[in-house]
Amino acid sequence: MRVSVILVAYNAEATIREAILSLQQQSCSDCEVVVVDNGSQDNTIPILNDLLPGSKIIRCNVNTGFAGGNLEGLRHAGGEYVALLNADAVADPLWLQSLVETMDAQEGSGICASRIISFGSNVIDSAGDGFSSSLQGFKRGEGESPERYGKGEYVFGACACAALYRRKMIEETGFFDEDFFLIHEDTDLNFRAQLAGWKVLYVPEAVVYHKVRSSIGNMSDTAVYYTIRNRDLVRVKNVPAGTFLRCFPQLVISIIAEFIYFVLKYKKLKLYMRAKKDVIRMLPGMMKKRSLILKQRKVTSSYLKGIMTPLCERGFIKSKTKKMLYG
Repeated sequence: MRVSVILVAYNAEATIREAILSLQQQSCSDCEVVVVDNGSQDNTIPILNDLLPGSKIIRCNVNTGFAGGNLEGLRHAGGEYVALLNADAVADPLWLQSLVETMDAQEGSGICASRIISFGSNVIDSAGDGFSSSLQGFKRGEGESPERYGKGEYVFGACACAALYRRKMIEETGFFDEDFFLIHEDTDLNFRAQLAGWKVLYVPEAVVYHKVRSSIGNMSDTAVYYTIRNRDLVRVKNVPAGTFLRCFPQLVISIIAEFIYFVLKYKKLKLYMRAKKDVIRMLPGMMKKRSLILKQRKVTSSYLKGIMTPLCERGFIKSKTKKMLYG
């Protein structure tokens, strides 16, 4: 089996049918679909049984999050490559084939990123992921025209909504960290892959349409808590000391902006404080993981600096300012 496609679902009755049907229409035939249900209480399971009779449908008794669900799916996946598709995403028929052909041609690539377009619009959700010198992951091209991102290129990472991973890389670096639960679990994996010397390729021909945050909401308590907490966990776990010190002034600016956005603008002080307290609580475990990750590091600080987006870059500033004001 060349490719295993893992799809994690949780109370996804409104979106799961379109996602599964889009996988059944893929031009890439040498693949299997592994669906993990995270304890859905709606009609997700009956829909899956109707669409995928006899297929691998793994049922979890509790919601293990996006990270835990994909880890469970990986245990049942036999493919040389592992693809992920969100339950609220619809893949173009050439999506998987485009990713596989690109990875086949680039032996040093560990991850391939898709061109993800916000469903029902003509704007980018993610054209691969970036990581800024403020030590924060972000969606590359978010809110911009898809035509601006029609060229394949190396990027920092991939949005796990729709991505392809080389199993050899997963075996070397590990997969998602279940402590993240959801949000920025892909940023963490992207950073670990880069530290270990794996390349990430953006594949514009691999198109997916994403119903963004349809399951957890854009500013829900769940989304806000895990966004704030997991940004810090990525930094603690992955960023080398030299890179951290060099980027510290930009990090301070980012922390101030985060406080203004979540606490002053959206009045999420209790969630903000809870997230920060939990980061402190989780520090010992994250530091143990950090030690193991940095022992595997194969790239220089100069390389990391070269693939990070400067905080002062015009396009980045424009995107973040727009989100601060209207997001």
